[in-house]
Amino acid sequence: MNDHGRKSPSETMIAAAKEKTFECHVRSRSAPNGSVTVVHLRAASPEEVIQQLLKQGFIVVSVKIVTGMGDYLRSAFGLDTPGGLRAFSFMNRVSSAELIFFGTQLATLVKAGIPLLRSLEIIWKGNANPAFREALEKLRKRISEGSSFTGALRESPDIFPWIWANLVEVGETTGKLPECLTEIVHYQESANRIKGKVVTALFYPGILAVAVTAALTFLMVFIVPKFAEIFREQKMTLPAITKVVIAMSAVMRSQFPLVVAGVVAGVIAIFQLKKTPQFRASLDLFALNVPIFGELSLKVAVVRFSRALGTLLCSGVPILQALEISGKLVDNKYLENQIGIVAKAVKGGQGLGVQLEQRKVFPVFMTQLLSTGEESGQLENFLNLIATYYEESVDTFLSRLAVLLEPVMLIFMGSVIGVIVISMFLPIVQMSTSVGQA
Repeated sequence: MNDHGRKSPSETMIAAAKEKTFECHVRSRSAPNGSVTVVHLRAASPEEVIQQLLKQGFIVVSVKIVTGMGDYLRSAFGLDTPGGLRAFSFMNRVSSAELIFFGTQLATLVKAGIPLLRSLEIIWKGNANPAFREALEKLRKRISEGSSFTGALRESPDIFPWIWANLVEVGETTGKLPECLTEIVHYQESANRIKGKVVTALFYPGILAVAVTAALTFLMVFIVPKFAEIFREQKMTLPAITKVVIAMSAVMRSQFPLVVAGVVAGVIAIFQLKKTPQFRASLDLFALNVPIFGELSLKVAVVRFSRALGTLLCSGVPILQALEISGKLVDNKYLENQIGIVAKAVKGGQGLGVQLEQRKVFPVFMTQLLSTGEESGQLENFLNLIATYYEESVDTFLSRLAVLLEPVMLIFMGSVIGVIVISMFLPIVQMSTSVGQA
């Protein structure tokens, strides 16, 4: 007779292959203020690790996947422990990774039947970030005073994004708080993933641009004037290109403080004007029309909108409220305004996909899929499909952009520096040639 409750050897091997190694920082529940201990466990997910540690009587401080030798080295030197780099004041902020882990912990504890206040206390005792501990303490205090979890979250908008309060409100209303917390974690992970891809792709070109700009400034402010002084003393006849470079250097030296002050004033003015909805919308519309980067901005906005709307609808948020929240999470005032117009049309009974297509701000492929999802009654599934498709498209786009940007920037900036260097040595070469001919 077959034992249906026991896994076959092949199933066991497949399950083991899916497991990952997790590095866990824990404290003993009997000594919540004691030292942190590092434990390594193998499991299929962070939730499974947390459940194992809770059953063993630990307070969980942090859990992360061990991906290679670098993780072990960082752990050995204490860089990832609560007493490591995070002890410095400039690290005392609540990162997205900490929010994700907080959501995972809280969902696991509440799902296990532990009351909300007790769950927050357990997480608070195991947290090492002073800023986050303060926020958690504020949550516990407000809830113990009779406030709802949603109301307490809304009092800390600088820590907990707007989507947290709205989904938690749905969870408290429907009695599905663990499920809504899990949806929050999935959304936050997706948002972090797309943000990380953009930052990674533009990091090297950004560093290169800063380095070359510094080199150009040094050449024009300190090196070119020395050559100009030599040329004046020798009363040399200068080529046109040399005269242009020397003139630009003179302007930079004499007007450098004014240029710096102008740039600083311009940046401050833009930041102040961005607080006005009209200017912000115009600036965001301009960003969408910038060659190359405009396409990237639109695809990122599609991912954010689709992922947020799908998450909210899956959690039971009404579509009009979900559209309002999703519009804000797009982080583009122009698109937010367009989504607001669409929401009014949807309120009047119009289809979401059709209205978005009429506004002509999102790709037709996306709006067509939305219409198909509405017609088939599977809008949430199609939203997740759209988000996944465009996230992969962004990844491919960024990979190609990074490959293209690096040589283009190197050639452009090398050419600029080369022109400056050649313009300085050209008069010397001409003078040497004329002396040799004489």
